[in-house]
Amino acid sequence: MAIGKRGRAARNYSVRKLTLPSILKPRLDELSAASGALYSQVLTTFWRTLRRSAGKRKDHRRRAVFLSSGTLQKLFPKDPAGLLHSHSCDAVVDAFIASVDSARIRKKTDPKARFPRRRKQFFKVTFKSSAIRVREGQLLLSTGDRTNPLAIAWAFDLPVNVEIGWRACGGYELRAMYLDTRPVQTPLGDGVAGIDIGEARIAAVYDGQGVHLHSGRLIRARNHYANKHQASLDARIARKKNGCPPGQRSSKRLRRLQRARRTLRDRIKRQNRDQLRKQARQVVSTLHESRVQTIAVGDLGDIRNRIDYGPRANQKLHAWMFGQFLTELKAQGRKFGLKVIVIDEEFTSQTCPWTGQRRKPRGRHFVSPCGQHRMDRDGVGAVNIRAKYLEIQAGRGTAYGRTPSLPWTPVLVGMAPITRGQRFRPQVSHAQSRRGAVYKTARISGL
Repeated sequence: MAIGKRGRAARNYSVRKLTLPSILKPRLDELSAASGALYSQVLTTFWRTLRRSAGKRKDHRRRAVFLSSGTLQKLFPKDPAGLLHSHSCDAVVDAFIASVDSARIRKKTDPKARFPRRRKQFFKVTFKSSAIRVREGQLLLSTGDRTNPLAIAWAFDLPVNVEIGWRACGGYELRAMYLDTRPVQTPLGDGVAGIDIGEARIAAVYDGQGVHLHSGRLIRARNHYANKHQASLDARIARKKNGCPPGQRSSKRLRRLQRARRTLRDRIKRQNRDQLRKQARQVVSTLHESRVQTIAVGDLGDIRNRIDYGPRANQKLHAWMFGQFLTELKAQGRKFGLKVIVIDEEFTSQTCPWTGQRRKPRGRHFVSPCGQHRMDRDGVGAVNIRAKYLEIQAGRGTAYGRTPSLPWTPVLVGMAPITRGQRFRPQVSHAQSRRGAVYKTARISGL
């Protein structure tokens, strides 16, 4: 995890998560509500000041006022109830300004991106290093009441930052951040690799010598299981009576079903995130050993808006975790000193690497228009992404697609294991045996 502020270099942090006991819920509800009230005040003041300074009509004589983080921190040194530490109040202001900056950056490429406008009833509580102590096996988090800090049983080192928030499956969660002091590795060479991110194959990697395919079928199968199981739970929930008079709780069976649905989605999310991280590390570490310095990745940012293949295919498309995999690639690349660059991947899977002609593939393999070459279509995309990046670097970006970019037949090294160090070994072996996930080394021409 990398965090950086304006004018400062980004630092890498590791996060330790801990589920908090329910006995702390009343106290945490008060702190979270105080944080939400402060966030709502900051949000209201920011937009009200901007609206009144700019006016309803465009007037060149009036100048819009955007309140900075420092100004808002001076305006709101404490929360309305006085339950939070002063630096926790500053963290709430920083979180709002960070969301505004993030929306402003996203607006450049996505016109539908929105700025934060909604008020919060509850909000996460952040404790900075000045409010964190470890004493006698307890983590003491300072609040607005100096004599009554929040005490949590603790058996780890002193973190530099602590965040308490609500989990998607219910309950509060503590996230302790530690500064990653491990030295960043240096590249062993100056090679360039191309990566085509896919759905059935999470990554096709070409490093100039061979094409490596990394399977994504286990994630797809896990999402398929989750969708079917959730549909069954949704049908059972729909038959329960949800409405009840004010002051009364709904049925116990309904609450159990809703809790089971939240737990299911949270478990699948954790398993997929764990596998994506391990596969990204496997890809980056292999490229680091192959003396690669730069990784070119195809841009898939607007693919969900451009493609409509029907309900069944769209369900897979919207469950495709290409953004999270790209984030993991960048995070692992920083650890190994590799640069990850995103480029346009238009027509990369349809352009023949040997002749430069375009031909839409049918099935999993791409057949050259001349009929002499055959290759996995994801491998073709990886080869062309690398060639496109090299041509852009050489100043010949307009020549892409008209001149042969690969006059020789690459070698398919094979499909890499689904992951390395996976905890669910029976599932991995089952998926490999059913899907045929291990290929032998062979040349593409002649298959």
